[in-house]
Amino acid sequence: MTKCILFGPADAATVFRGYEPMLRSSAVAQSIYREFAEAVDIPVDHLIDGEVPHVHPVLLRWIRQLAAMLSVGRIIEDEHGAASVYGGISLGELAALHASGAASTELVVSFLGERHLQDTDLDEAIGFAFVPAPVDWRYYEQPERMTISCDFGSVLGGAGRMIMVSGLRAALESARSEGPADLQVVERSVAHQAYHSPLRGPSRRRLESLLKENALDPPKTPVVTAIPGMYTLSSDAQAAKALVASETGPLDVPGLVAALRQFAPDKVYVVSSFLRQLDIDFPAATEYVDDSWLKQTFG
Repeated sequence: MTKCILFGPADAATVFRGYEPMLRSSAVAQSIYREFAEAVDIPVDHLIDGEVPHVHPVLLRWIRQLAAMLSVGRIIEDEHGAASVYGGISLGELAALHASGAASTELVVSFLGERHLQDTDLDEAIGFAFVPAPVDWRYYEQPERMTISCDFGSVLGGAGRMIMVSGLRAALESARSEGPADLQVVERSVAHQAYHSPLRGPSRRRLESLLKENALDPPKTPVVTAIPGMYTLSSDAQAAKALVASETGPLDVPGLVAALRQFAPDKVYVVSSFLRQLDIDFPAATEYVDDSWLKQTFG
């Protein structure tokens, strides 16, 4: 049976709260958490829980979610066999490239550190909106003020479209009352930068330099992404180009779904709580891997 493991975006609401039973039961998960703790240079129990004084809480949340996603991905493969294709959206792109053998743990952590550095004093933000059909969701594409940084496509059986919006916080706050849908602006403590946005130009340049000095390896397994024009990655050069492009360009989840269809998987394991809520029409039988899955599997 051909299968895809698809890693979702950073999920502010849930960073796999059920990881503790998993870590008690799974040697694979313990090994992955140790790898990430060593790369961050912190004790593994600090990676599992609590604050780390020298690591920003947002960066720490990303690293924790990567460790959790990769752990459950490996557990799935140990149970059901190796994936024939990986997929990734936003933070999930890094998870997919790590799982495919293209990016080491150390490089992933360095990449996230460079991405996270604050470049300006601008007050940036992200927000999410479910735009009911047939309302014009492209209202939120206003390049001088804000941009649609991720189009999740038609969701909930065609009831509407889910988008992520990036821009200056003042612009997003004004769009809450002026726009055609309820835009939920994410609080600073969870996301204090714009993502996949032209505002990320300085970090894109840093990431280009990082990847020139620390080359990726060719993926051992194909990776599908939501990056327009780079939906399928099969070489190290493609992977590096995609990661850099993702920093300042928008993501297109329908494009990822179309690319995945070409691999004709029999099953898609979606490692994400957020994507479960959207009910995206993936081209195969779909199993969601999140806190509910963890509780059912590990108690």
